[in-house]
Amino acid sequence: MTHRLFVSLSLALALAASPARAQVLGTTYDTEPDGSGVRLGIGVGASVYNGPNILYPLSGIDQESVTETRPAVTAFAQFPLGNRFSGRALAGLLNLGADDDNEIARRGGNPFLTNEQLLLEGDLLLHFTPRSSAVAPYAFTGLGALIADPFGTDDVADALDRDRVAYVLPLGIGVDVRLSRNLGLFGEASYRFPLNSVGSSRGLTSSVTGPGDDPVCEADPTTEECIKKCEDDPTLPFCDDDNGRSAFDTRFGSALFTGGLRLGFGGGRRTAYIPPPPRREILVQRDTVFVEREIIPPVAPRVCEIVELNPVYFEPGSSALSTRARRLLDENIAILLENPACCVFIDGYTDSTEQERHGSELSRQRAQAVYDYYLSQGVAASRLQTRNRGAGMPSCAKEDPGIGCSRNRRVDSVPMDCERFQRILEAPNR
Repeated sequence: MTHRLFVSLSLALALAASPARAQVLGTTYDTEPDGSGVRLGIGVGASVYNGPNILYPLSGIDQESVTETRPAVTAFAQFPLGNRFSGRALAGLLNLGADDDNEIARRGGNPFLTNEQLLLEGDLLLHFTPRSSAVAPYAFTGLGALIADPFGTDDVADALDRDRVAYVLPLGIGVDVRLSRNLGLFGEASYRFPLNSVGSSRGLTSSVTGPGDDPVCEADPTTEECIKKCEDDPTLPFCDDDNGRSAFDTRFGSALFTGGLRLGFGGGRRTAYIPPPPRREILVQRDTVFVEREIIPPVAPRVCEIVELNPVYFEPGSSALSTRARRLLDENIAILLENPACCVFIDGYTDSTEQERHGSELSRQRAQAVYDYYLSQGVAASRLQTRNRGAGMPSCAKEDPGIGCSRNRRVDSVPMDCERFQRILEAPNR
């Protein structure tokens, strides 16, 4: 049996999250700000063929079980079907670089092994966590078709006639890793089980014209003449092994391992908040006259009780959040989710050395990184606003020796009442 190592592919992706502007207070948004609409993705990886080396009997070539691994590319469009389900249309080109210059390929013994394959598939995805989560695992199944040698000279009808289409049942698992509102990575592993046989003895010369035409061999296939007939055509009904199965295997399986980039579109719809109507309670009934009293729903307190939130610090020249910074922001998020009356200004700073080298863009990027992290963990966009503060004060060069000033390479989260927050946003010269 021939074995090959899986192809190892590494992807270097330079990604930049698009900035999101602050929203007007009193507005509600979808629970999936990363794009609950259509998702488009492209992936690369490895396809694995596992099955017989020939699907059509060839004189002088014995059938053996083989495993071959070659590159693959895929693309898909995904759309939501509720809170936990998604539908997906998938297309892929598998078995790239297949060896079509060998005896099996020249004699047409197995087009699925010696040619590229076109994968067309419809899937149903089950998400184990909300799709807005930073890490979202899922499982999927569906129905697909593998078409061998899709770019050959034969037309589609001829391809179908030559048993070059295998219908498959996919089963797989995957995970989405969200990088920003509408940008993420994914990885998948799946196996496709065959639903039909694609190999046959069609077009081969045999001394037997059809099943049942040789009662002698059906009664005793061990005679020399019958053995010779089975060598010429192993698919004849009397050429079975000891377990009653055909000695010629015509089924194969296919595995697929892919990873790549996923883009989201259509999420974050804005809808106006409409307060519920007041309830009315009947108190007394006197001579068919009803006395009513309005029951006004309780209004949530509008006072922010948070005094301060954790600041986070950055490496020189960087806007990337460290592990410690994420832990500090998680503490802020837990407090903010418990205090809906609090809104936050996100102030980004640089030290004086960075300001000279990068200008104010670096402080804006730092504030945006914190904004995106708050948003990804469930803090509403209407409660957040970034502010680019530029170089922090003081320079503190004597107190903080080294490159620049580490205390000024930071982002502050400034909490306040949402009503005051809104007045500041609406001020003409804020």
